[in-house]
Amino acid sequence: MLNYAWFIFLTPIIFAPISVIAGKRSKVTAGILASLSIFISLILSIIVWLNIRGTSTPIYQSYNWFDNINAGIYVDHLAVVMVLMVSFVSLMIHLFAMYYMKDDPRKNTYFGETALFTGGMLGLILASNLLEFFLFWELVGLCSYLLVGFWFFKPNAASAAKKAFIVTRVGDLLFIIGLAVLYSLLTVRGVSSPLSIPYLINNAHTIATEIGAQNLTIIGLLFLGGAAGKSAQFPLHVWIPDAMEGPTTVSALIHAATMVTAGVYLIARVLPLYANATPLAAESVLYIGAFTALFAGTIGIVVNDLKRILAYSTISQIGYMMAALGMVSTFGESVIGYSIYHLVVHAVFKALLFMSAGVILLTLMELRDVKKMGGLWKRMPVTISLMFIGSITLAAIPPTAAFFSKDTIIDVAYNYFIMNGSNVYSILPWIFLVIGALMTALYTFRMFFLVALGKPRSKLAEEAKDPPKVVLIPLMILAFLSLTLGLIQYRFYDFIVPDTTRVVVPLFIEYTPLTMVVIGVLITIGLYATTRWQRMNYDRNPVYRLLKAKYFLDALFTRVIAERVILPLSSGVSRLEKGFSISIEGTGKVAMGFGGVLRRIENGVVEYYFVFLIAGVAILMLLLELLGGI
Repeated sequence: MLNYAWFIFLTPIIFAPISVIAGKRSKVTAGILASLSIFISLILSIIVWLNIRGTSTPIYQSYNWFDNINAGIYVDHLAVVMVLMVSFVSLMIHLFAMYYMKDDPRKNTYFGETALFTGGMLGLILASNLLEFFLFWELVGLCSYLLVGFWFFKPNAASAAKKAFIVTRVGDLLFIIGLAVLYSLLTVRGVSSPLSIPYLINNAHTIATEIGAQNLTIIGLLFLGGAAGKSAQFPLHVWIPDAMEGPTTVSALIHAATMVTAGVYLIARVLPLYANATPLAAESVLYIGAFTALFAGTIGIVVNDLKRILAYSTISQIGYMMAALGMVSTFGESVIGYSIYHLVVHAVFKALLFMSAGVILLTLMELRDVKKMGGLWKRMPVTISLMFIGSITLAAIPPTAAFFSKDTIIDVAYNYFIMNGSNVYSILPWIFLVIGALMTALYTFRMFFLVALGKPRSKLAEEAKDPPKVVLIPLMILAFLSLTLGLIQYRFYDFIVPDTTRVVVPLFIEYTPLTMVVIGVLITIGLYATTRWQRMNYDRNPVYRLLKAKYFLDALFTRVIAERVILPLSSGVSRLEKGFSISIEGTGKVAMGFGGVLRRIENGVVEYYFVFLIAGVAILMLLLELLGGI
């Protein structure tokens, strides 16, 4: 079984270069090989799950890498759920991508990169120590850069890839500083494997005692910085809307199965450290997550780009997952089940929504403005029906799976307030998440009504039609799961964390999120299910302008931080470096010049030597006279 587990992530990585090379000779080979590698990973993940589901003992195997660091795999219930999700959702996306990318001349490169992307994420999940984890973390980041900029000949795509790479590097820097601090603090105390994941999660209380809860808090905050960069949480969320410039199947892979889930998994993986740090560590995760859920939702309601609406929905939904993890100090490790259940549900319906969008964009020649669509339900009934299922799941309308996964997190936030009522701010996460539910309904059904209802508002929309039914099979599977995953809610919780705490709230609190969703749906019906929205003009509304400008954060980062702080600082460093170079070169030139003078003196003529000897003695006698005589 251990050997099987290794090949869960090794298979896609091995197949990645094979797909690139073999795909040059055949139009379909690369897609088939990449999909086959993911399918093998899925089968191996199922085998491991069947072997581990009846036991609480993790699979752990490691080999000495170098001093104090072992490389290996660690598979517990959390990890096996994640590899099942990643391999399954990635397989659905790969199967659909064989149709979506069929006419792209570089599809062999595309499938090689997506296989490597998936393998990197699977390796990250199974890593047995945090240094190994970080290497796969960087591999995932590299692949996202390559795939976001896959159509590099488009200026927007090249720019988006660089932006994603730079912004996530900020988080990566914080993460690696956290690793360095953790390693140094534990190494000086004689810990032989200071970055071992089993050691960290099983000895978190001892670690807090040894290094101090304050130091553990600093490490937790640094890790949160890394997670915020990867999972697009405020304020490091700015890269992900621009990352929509790559192929839509890349967007599906990033948002559903790989990149943005990595940060959530990092926090969940080391959550015992947060539980044993000072409250600041976990509360930072909670408040940043809850705020991001609301913040991103408010921007999503004014966006017209179909893919960017879905991007902001991802930022918001990841916020719910982070908020759940941040309540660990009150509810213990049960919050891992709440968070990861919503992560799995989100992966399913977000892949469905992005692939539905991919079908639409392929039909509309990459037209992404929802205001230029309309009437597609009549012209693409199967695709839009599947998109409708994804939309009601995103909005958490019963009986979809997100109704159970997201509303549970909101209920937990209410109980968090009840149990921490002495802290007046403890009600804020619940308020943020409830209003976030309203925002979700608003942007989701605004998007859906503008895309699906009314009359076509462009020539391309008039000519739209469904693709062959076989292409939509992966979407149908995901739609089915979006409707049925709610049935396994409590079994899922207990599989992740046995005897997970059941959430009980007053009836009116339980139905508050659903009430907000209904209000949001009614508002969008009144505005966007008719032509009323076409008569509205918000351009002069200050709130609308603020949301349209994304709270001016992009301008702040670009025009203030980048242009007025980082650019002058880097220019100063460059000039300083140049000064050092000149001084070093100058020293060398002086030495060479002095050597040249001595070389001319050292000419073999005795008379010259005698003259310089007399001159030297004369100068020495003069100096002695000036200093007080001989």
